[in-house]
Amino acid sequence: MKAEVVELPLFPLNVVLFPGQTLPLHIFEPRYRVMIQRCIDNDQPFGIVLAQSEDGTPHTVGTAARITQVERLPDGRMNIVTVGTERFELKNVRMSEDDYLIADVLPYPFKNDVEEKSDLQIIVSALLGRYLKLLGEISGVEVKTRHLPGDPTALAVFAAIAMQLPLDDKQELLNMESVADLLAMETDLLDDELFTMSIMSAAIRPPDIESGFIFSVN
Repeated sequence: MKAEVVELPLFPLNVVLFPGQTLPLHIFEPRYRVMIQRCIDNDQPFGIVLAQSEDGTPHTVGTAARITQVERLPDGRMNIVTVGTERFELKNVRMSEDDYLIADVLPYPFKNDVEEKSDLQIIVSALLGRYLKLLGEISGVEVKTRHLPGDPTALAVFAAIAMQLPLDDKQELLNMESVADLLAMETDLLDDELFTMSIMSAAIRPPDIESGFIFSVN
């Protein structure tokens, strides 16, 4: 069955959104107030795309966002909460009459080509558990890692959301065609991040006085 092309309003941002991820937004520009109000009135999602740093044009892969909460401010601004629903590819980007971008988009779900409890899934699950534990130690926030997703696609997307990465890396993860590609890239990224974070964790850990040297100045 051929995927259906739909028209979506676009919100280029300095953020990469994944399906299932929650994203709060403050809406203040008049053109985006109009856009968001139309989405609310029509119960319609909008597309969130990372703006390219060179010229501000959107990357070609983004994620549809559905509005789940709205707080209206007296001056017309809005605070909204959104959740990512499905990934898409941009096919035809153009300017609307109200000066915000719209595009024809094609659904672009991750190809699920990894069996449950595959080697890739087991490796990423183990590395991600260590990563979240170290992240908690460095930030001083307790992170529970006992219930990581058991489905390969859910795990791959959760890892992409959880990792604190540069936007270019996040976008590259979002661009991946298949779950196997996503998990493979996450394995390499988690290895690199764990090495860096282990150094940071050791640097902030209080010294072990019993095993160190004690200097005294008289």
